[in-house]
Amino acid sequence: MRGSQDAVGALLHETPQTPAGTHAYRWTGEFADAQLEDSYVRASWDEIRSRLNAVLIAVYIFVAWAAFDFMALGLGWAFAGLLLGRLGALAAITLALKVFTSADKQRGFTLCAFATQLCVVVVSPVSLYIGEVNFAAALLSIVVILFAFYIGVPTRLTANVALSSALCVGFAVIAPSLTEVDTFTLLQICLLFAVVNAIGIEMVRAANRLRRDGFLTLMRQQELYDRLKQEVESREEAEANVRNTEESFQSIFHAAPTPIALVEPASYRVMQANMAALNLFGLSEEDGAGIDVRSLFDEEDLPARIEVLLASSRIGTPVEFRMKRKDGIGIHVLVSAASAHFQGRRALLIGMQDITAKRKEAEALRDARDQATAASRSKSEFLANMSHELRTPLNAIIGFSEALERELFGPIGSPRYREYAEDIHDSGVHLLSLINDILDLSKIEAGHFKLHEDDTDLNHVICAATRIVRHRAQQSNIEIELSLPQPPIALVADERALKQVLINLVSNAVKFSPDGSLVRIESQIRPDCLRISVVDVGSGIAPEDIPRALTPFTQLDGSLSRTHEGTGLGLPLAKHLTELHGGELRIESKLGEGTAVHIDLPLSRVIGSSAEDERAAL
Repeated sequence: MRGSQDAVGALLHETPQTPAGTHAYRWTGEFADAQLEDSYVRASWDEIRSRLNAVLIAVYIFVAWAAFDFMALGLGWAFAGLLLGRLGALAAITLALKVFTSADKQRGFTLCAFATQLCVVVVSPVSLYIGEVNFAAALLSIVVILFAFYIGVPTRLTANVALSSALCVGFAVIAPSLTEVDTFTLLQICLLFAVVNAIGIEMVRAANRLRRDGFLTLMRQQELYDRLKQEVESREEAEANVRNTEESFQSIFHAAPTPIALVEPASYRVMQANMAALNLFGLSEEDGAGIDVRSLFDEEDLPARIEVLLASSRIGTPVEFRMKRKDGIGIHVLVSAASAHFQGRRALLIGMQDITAKRKEAEALRDARDQATAASRSKSEFLANMSHELRTPLNAIIGFSEALERELFGPIGSPRYREYAEDIHDSGVHLLSLINDILDLSKIEAGHFKLHEDDTDLNHVICAATRIVRHRAQQSNIEIELSLPQPPIALVADERALKQVLINLVSNAVKFSPDGSLVRIESQIRPDCLRISVVDVGSGIAPEDIPRALTPFTQLDGSLSRTHEGTGLGLPLAKHLTELHGGELRIESKLGEGTAVHIDLPLSRVIGSSAEDERAAL
């Protein structure tokens, strides 16, 4: 069976795997499973051919026995027939050994072996009978042939039993012609043949069973060997992967620009640190070896803070620590930790990021922002507090110039004084309007502007704002068209603030519209808001310039030669006043085609709307 081990290994994966001790056998000792029996035959093919090759020697002797036939019979038809049978046996066994050499041709191999036995079964009794061989020698030759069949010829046991029985019957038939035998002797001979066949059958059955048990043992050994080999290969591969991973980790660890260190969890001593970590704390490699990392922290309740770090490491959140360098300089570091295994030991992988510079920058920005906020607040509060001081002298200038312009106390003589008084009056009104815008915007930014809300007729507010701007529009031959709903819309608002918004928007529309054009004002209740729109066909605004137009003191045409006067407060003030009402100011414009400014107020301000009823209920 040792010669079949390689074949067993090759056929192992093709053989159905059944638990040991559960294989069924036929009465012949062969496997009941045809596939398993075929696997056994393929694995034992070299041994089967060796057994038949050993029988070839016996066949040579069987053919050489023709010499005795010749001496007994001479050259005749009987001798020729016997010789032909002996040569047929030799031809059949030679064909089996020379032609049917592989296990794939086992059927032809078995048929040739059967043909060899059949020739022996036919020729032997006839040769003994015709040659009048001595009875004892004939009986012994039959017994030898029987054992050769059972022990040497590797055919199936059923075929061997059939051929051996036929040989025994043939000898029993010719026995009376060889010698005088009585019935009792003939029965003894038959009993002898039965015993020989029984011994041969049991020997073959036992040998078949032993061979197949050995085959199963080899299969199990091969399976165990394959498993062991696979486990060894897997272990070697895993060890190689571990080595490669550790080498890669070491390369990345030392080359990483981020400070990294491996720390022993029990003692908090450094197992390994890269150069970035050593440089962060101003340590040499000798200083960093085995140092207790707790000595680098500058925290009052360090154990509790470390517990926070370990807890946050489970969710990947870094923790900020105050730490100190070797020279005592304090630094701020973001620290993250993760569990790891290093050289077969548990370790903490500590990652650090120096945020000292960022923290200082943030503190400087915060201080600068606080200072700017304080300065802006001071400016806004100063301008808001200067309302009375600025408006009082302007009101006096406007009042006195108006008295001079109208000659309330009699004629003033030269007409030029009247023109001067008119110029003083117009300049004072313009300056008062400018100061009012600045003060209102300052109050809004300072949070001092309070709305005085009341029930307001929207149509009345729009008409009042239009009257103020209409004189300037007429000077440029610009028509102002109103599209107002009937009945008028009533809303809750600060009438003065809403009028100021409309004055600013209509003034801008007139200012930037060409002579002879149209400015349209309309209002409507939409599903989501109350919209008031001021639409012109003027110069328009580029979409990217709209945010700048809403910035205080910004002129889109900032050159000294600009054609339109103004301070850049109209749109920003209108936007802030709209937002104080809970609304939104939207600008739709295209350069060279015109501008549409929409004031969207919440429906809750409209008297009589469902939203207003809900607001009142609240």
